[in-house]
Amino acid sequence: MRSNMKKKRDSQTKTICGKGECIAVMTKEKRVYFKDVFGMDTVTQLSKRVLRIIPVFLCTLPMSVVWADETVFVLEDIVVTATRTPHTLRDVPVETVVISKEDIERMNSQNIMDILNDVPGFHTAYHDDIFGTYTWEAKMRGMDFNSGYGLFLIDGQRAMGCGQSGGMGEYGVGLNQIPVNMIERVEVVKGPGSALYGSDAMAGVINIITKKAPDKGEGWAGVSYGSYDVKRSNGDGSEEEASGDRNMSQVYVGYGDRISDRMGYLLHYNYEGADDISEDPLKSDRHSFMGKWDAQLADSLDLYTKLELSGYQKVDSRKEDSYRISLGADWQPDEQHTIAIKGYTYKWDFVHGYPGYSYGYKNGYVGYDQGEIQYTWFASKSNTLTGGGEIQEQGIDYTIENADGSIVTVDEDVRTASLYLQDEIVLFEKFTLIGGARFDDHSVFGSEINPKFSTMVRLRDTTTLRASVGRSFKSPTIRQLYYDVPYRHGGWYAQSNPDLEPETAIGYTVSIEQFLREESIRMNLGYFRNNVDNMVISVDTGELYDGLPLMRYQNVEKAWTQGVEFMCHTCLSDRLSASLSYTYTDTEDEETGKELTYVPTHSVSLSPTYAWEEYGLGMSATISYNGEQYTDSGNTEHIDAATVMDVKIYKHLSENAKLSLKADDVFDSDEGREGTYHAGRAFSIKLEFAY
Repeated sequence: MRSNMKKKRDSQTKTICGKGECIAVMTKEKRVYFKDVFGMDTVTQLSKRVLRIIPVFLCTLPMSVVWADETVFVLEDIVVTATRTPHTLRDVPVETVVISKEDIERMNSQNIMDILNDVPGFHTAYHDDIFGTYTWEAKMRGMDFNSGYGLFLIDGQRAMGCGQSGGMGEYGVGLNQIPVNMIERVEVVKGPGSALYGSDAMAGVINIITKKAPDKGEGWAGVSYGSYDVKRSNGDGSEEEASGDRNMSQVYVGYGDRISDRMGYLLHYNYEGADDISEDPLKSDRHSFMGKWDAQLADSLDLYTKLELSGYQKVDSRKEDSYRISLGADWQPDEQHTIAIKGYTYKWDFVHGYPGYSYGYKNGYVGYDQGEIQYTWFASKSNTLTGGGEIQEQGIDYTIENADGSIVTVDEDVRTASLYLQDEIVLFEKFTLIGGARFDDHSVFGSEINPKFSTMVRLRDTTTLRASVGRSFKSPTIRQLYYDVPYRHGGWYAQSNPDLEPETAIGYTVSIEQFLREESIRMNLGYFRNNVDNMVISVDTGELYDGLPLMRYQNVEKAWTQGVEFMCHTCLSDRLSASLSYTYTDTEDEETGKELTYVPTHSVSLSPTYAWEEYGLGMSATISYNGEQYTDSGNTEHIDAATVMDVKIYKHLSENAKLSLKADDVFDSDEGREGTYHAGRAFSIKLEFAY
C-alpha cells in the first residue's frame, strides 16, 4: 500500500524542515525535490502601502533554512483528508494545503488562527491573536466557519466548541481548540466537500492531525509569557487605550513512549491564560489534557483511542467544561482491502454570565456523537474504490435568561444517517478522475444527495491541473431554528425562524500548479466560485425588543462568492525561503446586490524566514494586508484596510532547549472597527525543552 511505501522510504531519511511536507537528508540521491501547496491572483487595485512593502521584502527575503553540507531531498507528505485515501501531496487530485510541524515551529505560531494566516482563501484578519478572544470572523473563500460553512476536524472527527476556543454562540465552531505543540500537521482541503463529509463542508475542510505516540521515550515542556495593549478606535480617527495591564501565559508538558513493540501512549497537559480585550481586564484560563493510546493486536489489526478534557473559566462571566472520547480500529486483511471503524462522543457543559448580565445568563450543554465505518478497495494500481456509512447526532439542552427576565429554552436533537461512495481512476498515468456521492437522511430536512467530480491532469512533469465541481448541503443551526424567544446578541436581539430552508450550493474550483528552477519554486494559481441557494442571514425586522433592534434569521434566495488565489513558495539557497499569497474575493447577495459581510476584496500575506544553523539562530516575519470589508448587510459600515507585521526570533540554547521571542503587530496598526476594543502591539517570550 502507499502508506507502507512511505514508511519504508522514511526509514532511510532524516527529517529537517519543510513547507507543506517533510524535508529530509538523503546522501545516496543527488536530485533535489521541492514540494508545497499555495495559490494567488493578480494584484489589481492594491493600496500603495502594500505595493511599497512587498518589493522591499522580496529584495531582502529573509527566509528559512535548508541545512548545507548534505544533499537535500524533500519527501512527499501522505495526506488523507481530500479523498479519505492516502495520496502524496503532489499526487492528491483535490487542491490541498499541508502545514507541517516544521512549518509551525519556524513560524513560532501561537494558535490555529496564526498557523492559517498564510493560506490563500482563508481569511483571519481582525482576529485578536490572544487566548480567549473570538475567532468567529474566520472565513474560507468568503464563507465563515462559525456558521458552519467550513468543516473543522480534529484527527478526522468533527469538532465543536465555543468560548474556550474562540467560537461565537453555543453552536459556534472555535478553531483554537488544540495547543500548537500537540499538532503534527494541518491539512486544508479547498472546495465543496459534502460528497465525503456531508453538511458543513461547503467551502472546504480543515483537519488538525495531532501527534502520535513516539517510537521511543520522548518528553517535551515549555513556558511562555507576554503582554499586549488593548485600544479602541474612535469615529474621529483617534484611539484610546483600555485600562489595566494585559498579560498572557502558557505552560505545557508532555511525554510519550512505547510500552512494547506493539503498544504506545502519549500524554499532554496544557495551561493557557490571558486577559480579555474588553474595557477592563477579564482573566481567562484553560486547563486541557490529551491522552492517546495505540496498539497493534496483529499484523493486520490496529486499535487506537484518545481522551481530551478541557476546563475553561473567564472571571465572573463564563465557565465551560468539555470532554471528547474517541475509539477506532483499522483492519487490513491484505494489501488490497482496508476496513476502518471509528466513533467518538463529545460533550460541552457551560455557564455563561450571571443573573442580570446584559447579554443573558446561559446554562446548559451541547453534545455530539458519531459512528463511522469505511471500506477501501485498492482494486488495482489505477483504481481505488471507497465507501462508508456514518451516523451523527447533535444535541442541545440550553436556557438563556435575558436581562428583561424572559427565558429562552431549547432542547433538541438532530440526527443524520449517511452513505457515501467514491471511485478513483487513473488513466494513462497522467489523468486522474474521481467521482463520488453522499446520501444524507436528515431528521429535520429529509434526504439529500450530494455528488462531486474531480480531475487531475499532469500536463508536464512540472505542471499539474486540478479541477472540481460538487454540490453541497447545509442545514440551519439549532440556534437559527429553535430558540422560542429572542436572545441578546451584542447590541441587538436575534430571533430564530423555524421555517428556514436548508442551504444548498454548487461549488467550482480549478487550479494550476507549476514548479520552476529545478523545483525550488512552487506556484499555484486557482479560481473558485460558490453559488449558494437559501443562504441564512440575519436581517433587521425594523422592530425593537427590550429597546434594542430585533434581527431575524431568514433565507436569501441566492448569493455567491468567487475569487482568484495565488501562492508562491521559494527556496533560493541553503538558508533562504519565503512564501507569498494573494486572494481576490468577490461576493454578492443577489437580492440586494450588496457584498457579504467581513470579506475583504484583497488579501496579501508575505512570510519570509532566515536562519543561521551554525549559530542556532533563526528569524521570520509575516506581513499581512487586508482590504476594506463591510460589517453590515446594507454595506453602510466598514472596517478600513490595514497592514500588520509580526516578527519572530529564536535561539537554540542547547540541543534540547530553545528560546524564542515574538512581536505581533510591530507597528501598532489600526486594524479594529470603530467603537470596539481590539488588541494592539503584543510581545511574548517562550522557552521550550525536549528530553
